[in-house]
Amino acid sequence: MPNIFRREARSFGGLVLRGFRIFLRNRAGVFFSLLAPLIVLLLYFLFLGDIQMTSVKSALEGLPYDEKALKGFVDGWMIAGVVSVSCITVSFSAQSVMIEDGERGTLSDILVSPVRRATVTAAYFAYNFVVTCAIVFVVLCVCFVYLAIVGWYLTVGQVFAAIGMVIMSAFSASLISTLICRFIRTSSVHSAVTGILSAAIGFLMGAYMPVSIFPTGVQYVVLFVPGTYSAGVFRNIFSQGALETLCQNAPAAVETALREAFTMDMNFFGITIGAKEMAWIFAVTIAIFLAAFGIMILMRRLKRHS
Repeated sequence: MPNIFRREARSFGGLVLRGFRIFLRNRAGVFFSLLAPLIVLLLYFLFLGDIQMTSVKSALEGLPYDEKALKGFVDGWMIAGVVSVSCITVSFSAQSVMIEDGERGTLSDILVSPVRRATVTAAYFAYNFVVTCAIVFVVLCVCFVYLAIVGWYLTVGQVFAAIGMVIMSAFSASLISTLICRFIRTSSVHSAVTGILSAAIGFLMGAYMPVSIFPTGVQYVVLFVPGTYSAGVFRNIFSQGALETLCQNAPAAVETALREAFTMDMNFFGITIGAKEMAWIFAVTIAIFLAAFGIMILMRRLKRHS
């Protein structure tokens, strides 16, 4: 048994390293995976930020507020959306290695060797998780640099919380993308799915527009998207400090209104939940998809031996 475990461990490590090298070899893929979230950030900095600022100013009309803190709040809100969406879009984009292996017959060649299918599937997941974390951490560093220049309202704890949430979100996204992309056979279908997802996911999880402005039916649909909760936690991490500064001289009702309007607190089937509850719900969704991942591997093994 120890020899089998060592063999599978070596195979697992080799497959993860192979996937990482193939992804890095495709420089265009790496570049565009990183470019997509940075373009959204750039569009926000150049155009969309003013729209959000105007919206918040109208909500605070007649009340004293700190202009710099207001900008910090809006910046943090948008950055939270970009980082949370990036975890999903980068993960699906990075699955191109698995899709191409299946399309070219490389996967069949790998499975002919004495390597368990479960090891191969786990290696695809692990490679995807490493790539997603690496690219999103670059995006996160760019966001930190921007906030340090225009106005820093994060504590050390919030910085580490943001890093931890990136890891959790990348783990969740890698599980989901691996489960879904196992059923995609061609690169053209994968490109189409990734394109549609990239366009829709930011709105489905309330990353680019507050969930509170959606129709009631859509708000309930959003509650079934796992990324909704990671986006909510990210919003609390990046915007909480600026919000506290912004509302120092304002009535408590103003902070409550802003938290609800910008979905820092969510209406979970009639119950208002904050960052801690959203983090727990997100953790539960990860556990569910992890169980589904394990069931998928078990069913493939049973099918193989039947």
